[in-house]
Amino acid sequence: MTRPRIATCFTLLTAALLALSPTAAPAQDYPTKPIEIIVPFVPGGGTDLIARLISDYLGKKWNNPILVVNKPGGGGMIGARAALKEAKADGYTVLIDIHTTSSMHIGASKTPMLTLADRKYAGRLVRDPMVFAVKADAPWKNFKEFSDWVKANPEQLVWSTVGPAGPSRYTAYDWMTQIGVDPTKTKMVITKGAGDSFAQLAGGHVTLSIHSVAEANAMLKAGKIKLLAVLSPTRIKYIPDVPTAEEQGVMKGVRVQWWASVAFPAATPDPIVKKWEGAVAEMVKDPAFLAGAERISMNIDHLPAAEMRAFVEKEVEGYTDMASKIGIRR
Repeated sequence: MTRPRIATCFTLLTAALLALSPTAAPAQDYPTKPIEIIVPFVPGGGTDLIARLISDYLGKKWNNPILVVNKPGGGGMIGARAALKEAKADGYTVLIDIHTTSSMHIGASKTPMLTLADRKYAGRLVRDPMVFAVKADAPWKNFKEFSDWVKANPEQLVWSTVGPAGPSRYTAYDWMTQIGVDPTKTKMVITKGAGDSFAQLAGGHVTLSIHSVAEANAMLKAGKIKLLAVLSPTRIKYIPDVPTAEEQGVMKGVRVQWWASVAFPAATPDPIVKKWEGAVAEMVKDPAFLAGAERISMNIDHLPAAEMRAFVEKEVEGYTDMASKIGIRR
C-alpha cells in the first residue's frame, strides 16, 4: 500500500472511531428537539417538584421543550431503568436520580438492577432532611409520645414507604432499632411515591409517613398532616416549629437524607453531559431559580458531577452496611 493510501485509510479510520466515541458528539447545537426528564414516581413528590422546576428554567434558557414524564412503579426502578438502560443515550432522555434508585437500591441488593456504572451524573441539586408525619388529627403531641405508643403497640403501626429499599424504610428501621421495636411486627405499605404516600396518610389508610421536608410541606400547609420530628442535626428554616428527633431524645445521629440529581445513560456523549453540568451550576445560583425552590421548600445543595459521584459511592458503602445490619439486604 502506498503512503498516500495509508494516510487516507488512517484518516477514515480515525474519523470512524471519533464518530463512535461518546466524547465526539457536538454539544454546541444541543438541544435541537424536545428533551424528556424521567421522574420514576407519581406526580406531587419531591422528585416531581424539582423536575418541573428544572424543566421550566432550562426550557426557557435553551428555548426548547423539556417535558416531565412520570414513570412510577417498582420503587422507582421501572422509570430509572427506562431512562438509563432502555432509552437512547443521545442526551434527550434525562433521569432525576435519587437515593432510592441509586445508593439505597444498590446497598439493599446483592444483584442490583442498576449500578453506578450505568449512569453519568451532571450534578446534585438538592439535599433535604426526612420528617416523621402523622394525620393532622392524630392523638400524639410529639415524637416521644408517638414512639412510646409504637413500643407498646407495634402491631398497630402501619407505615408507608416508596419501595422496599427507599429512604422511608431505611429511616423507619433505624428509628425502630433505636427505640427497641421489632420492625417485622409492624405493617409496611409500599406506595408509588410521596404524593401517594401522603394521600394515604391523610385518608387514614396508614399511620405514619416518612418523607422529605419539601415533600411534606404542601400537605402540612393544607392542614392535612402534622410533623412530629425532623431528622436533622438542627431545626429547618421551612418548618422552624418542628423539633429534631434527637432534640426530643428519641434518636441519635442522622444516617438517612433525601437528595436529587441529574443523570444520563452511561453512553451519553460527554459534551452533552458537560453542557448540562454547566447549566445546572449556573441554575443553582440564579435568583429566579432559587425563588422557585423557596416556593416549594426545596433545600438547594449543589455538587458538581465528579463530587456527586464520590458522594454516591460513599453512600453506597454506608447503605450497604446499614442494609446488612438492619436485615434488608437481599
